[in-house]
Amino acid sequence: MGTLPAHAAAPADTDAAPGALDRVVSSYTPTLRALHHARRRAARAAGGGTLVVSVAEAAGQAALPGARSEAEHLARLLPGAELLADAAATRSAVLSALHRHAYARFACHALGDLERASGSRLVLHDHTERPLTVRELARLRLPSVRLAYLSSCDTLLTSPELADEAVHIVSAFQMAGFPHAVGSLWHVDDMIGREVVLGVYDALDRGDGTLDVARTAEATARRRTDPARHLSQTPSRWACQVPAGP
Repeated sequence: MGTLPAHAAAPADTDAAPGALDRVVSSYTPTLRALHHARRRAARAAGGGTLVVSVAEAAGQAALPGARSEAEHLARLLPGAELLADAAATRSAVLSALHRHAYARFACHALGDLERASGSRLVLHDHTERPLTVRELARLRLPSVRLAYLSSCDTLLTSPELADEAVHIVSAFQMAGFPHAVGSLWHVDDMIGREVVLGVYDALDRGDGTLDVARTAEATARRRTDPARHLSQTPSRWACQVPAGP
């Protein structure tokens, strides 16, 4: 069930009939224990500041033309945001910065490893030499973080043999301390992903550098089905983006 986009369910015979997102706002959790811990962490006092990581071009991967402009827009939107772009977005720089920020946004590729789920990784600038894997992320202890947003592809991908254990990049961020996380079930269209995430951050922005993360699932749902963007009739283009948290 964790890999089924139930939030995109709708009658097949008519466009006018209400679908799942007309009735509920969905947020996923890999296990009940993860939900319990997320709720406890969400109640704690959080730090501040936003980390924006953007890798528009990486070795062996297709270019992401929308990643750089998206990252620059978010850095302007959120006062005090730290931007790590392209060559600056290394494994060591990202690991160091995660400890200093409550919110993290990744605009980069991700690679899911179906044979060894703990080896799934974010595609940072030096990913071929020093990959940032699920194993490393899950070992972090970040008590003051609030939201990780990853529109990277396959961040919720897990091995069929480990389907009941939900070992993937999003769950690794949750284990590290993020009570709220947004990931993807399959390939994210670069430009659509950019539109959705900018809309979500606009909706969550309090204007003082902090985000109203309690509304993450609602904001994600509303931007995915915004009629002005004509996405609601093609769920294959937006249903991959899934919020997880309390």
